[in-house]
Amino acid sequence: MQYFKTIFALALWVPIAVVSLLDPSELWAFSYAPSTLTFTATSGGPTPPAQAVTFSKNTLVARNWTVTETSPWLAVSPASGIITREKDTITVQVNQLGLSAGSYSSTVQIAIADRYGHYQTESVAVRLIVSGGVTTPTPSMLLNPASLSFSGTVGGTNPLAKTMNLVNPTGGTLTWSMVESAAWLALNTAAGTTTTETDQVSASVSIQGLAAGTYSTVIAVTASGAANSPQQIPVSLILSQPTPITTRSIGLSWTANTEADLAGYKVYIGTQSRLYNPPITLGPVAAYNAPNLTIGRTYYFCISAFDSAGNESPCSTEVSKPIL
Repeated sequence: MQYFKTIFALALWVPIAVVSLLDPSELWAFSYAPSTLTFTATSGGPTPPAQAVTFSKNTLVARNWTVTETSPWLAVSPASGIITREKDTITVQVNQLGLSAGSYSSTVQIAIADRYGHYQTESVAVRLIVSGGVTTPTPSMLLNPASLSFSGTVGGTNPLAKTMNLVNPTGGTLTWSMVESAAWLALNTAAGTTTTETDQVSASVSIQGLAAGTYSTVIAVTASGAANSPQQIPVSLILSQPTPITTRSIGLSWTANTEADLAGYKVYIGTQSRLYNPPITLGPVAAYNAPNLTIGRTYYFCISAFDSAGNESPCSTEVSKPIL
């Protein structure tokens, strides 16, 4: 009898528990607030206040985070950090310098790394509204009068000075200057600043050493930034020859009569001896100034007296006088 040995192999399966080392918080996006930021600003005005964004991620170990902005008018601080169980805060600032009026949109992206070096990213919407702001007025010049003219006589006195008024009718600040180019013309001031007031400039001329004739020049008026700069004020000076003197006057005086009934005197004047013009009747005065006597001629004079009854005395001794 043959025996067979049967060998039974026994296999044992031992269950092994699989333990995951994955941090459950890695499976969820992090929280942040607010999700939208809105800024308002005025073109050319101050930058609006910064705003804050807070975010958190409940991780077992520290995780790196970074922040990026997508527009040049955005700035974020800080740009990176490390987070575990706390809340971190970033500051978002906008700058409207160089932007025209309108509405601008952008985003700030917050990215937190997981254990494998991958990043979870969330975006914060940012809106910037820029208004037009206050328009700065453009100054301008208004000159009155628009021209100046002077006249005088050779060898005489200088003409009276003349005043020019300068105003700024459109607002803003007008910074002006005046330049004259003729030696015979002078200004009492050459520059100034005008807002709402009226500036006055006095122009004067000197005729000493000038011959008879007509002289012309301009006053150049300029103002930086003015809408109607530069301007010119024409100036003219007319000098005449002095008028020839053809007549003059002489004074006559005599000894007064002592009669009680004296009423006055009569003055006889002529250009020939004993041939007189009608007399000039005076009161009881003992002097007379004879006007408009032609230079180069000789005049003859005599005086008579008359009383209250109209009786006239004979003419006095005749006197003569050449008018030089």
